[in-house]
Amino acid sequence: MIMGSKGLFGTDMQVQVGKEIKAGDRTIWPVMRITILKTREDRIQAIQITPLAMLIIEPAGQYAVSFDGKPMSIEAILKLASPLRDILEKVRAAHRIKVD
Repeated sequence: MIMGSKGLFGTDMQVQVGKEIKAGDRTIWPVMRITILKTREDRIQAIQITPLAMLIIEPAGQYAVSFDGKPMSIEAILKLASPLRDILEKVRAAHRIKVD
């Protein structure tokens, strides 16, 4: 986005995984899009944080919830926010039964 010599120059956008939230025996990992509008002088003009989805991990399993109202699979949220893959693997490894 480019506007005039002193107006907005560009945007930076990234998807981030927020800090885990504990709720009883559930752990919730929020996923959000952060958009930063910058001026030509590389100064921040505005920041927008948009919640996209969350990964919920509980003893009975894991599932994803999208904030746009559409169903979301675990694979879809992992595509959206790849750092969740490591988190999910750690949780699954902790619940594996060791057989000698």
